[in-house]
Amino acid sequence: MAEEQKYQYFDAKYLDPKYPIVNPDPSVDDVIKSMRTSDYLFFAGTMAGTWTYGFLLGKPVRGPTAVMCASAGFTFAMFYTMQNVRGRLLGYRENAKEVKKWGLAPVQPRAYDFGDRRNPTRQPMISTPPLNWDNYD
Repeated sequence: MAEEQKYQYFDAKYLDPKYPIVNPDPSVDDVIKSMRTSDYLFFAGTMAGTWTYGFLLGKPVRGPTAVMCASAGFTFAMFYTMQNVRGRLLGYRENAKEVKKWGLAPVQPRAYDFGDRRNPTRQPMISTPPLNWDNYD
């Protein structure tokens, strides 16, 4: 019989992920293991595109220019892809596949109700109540 996992909730008023958290502190290894096929295709496409760009514009020395541009494309693609995958693991991007593959983290943020974002209610100028000097301990 499978034991049901209990989730602990915490208030995350300013760090409000829109999707469930898969891993609250992902390492580089976790990020690379969680890459999707679309991430690999973006990675390969960026490197191929930058290599082609360097080859077409590096007329006197096409090979070294193409390799230099491909290395810049590799750096960009790696940073961009790792940022996207980390966002999925932290719950800031759509992560249904990661939740299915890895499961949810044991600590999840409590949903915070912002009210009506389009027509917010008016707040007073002073957000804290005045200090009661008679009952001040």
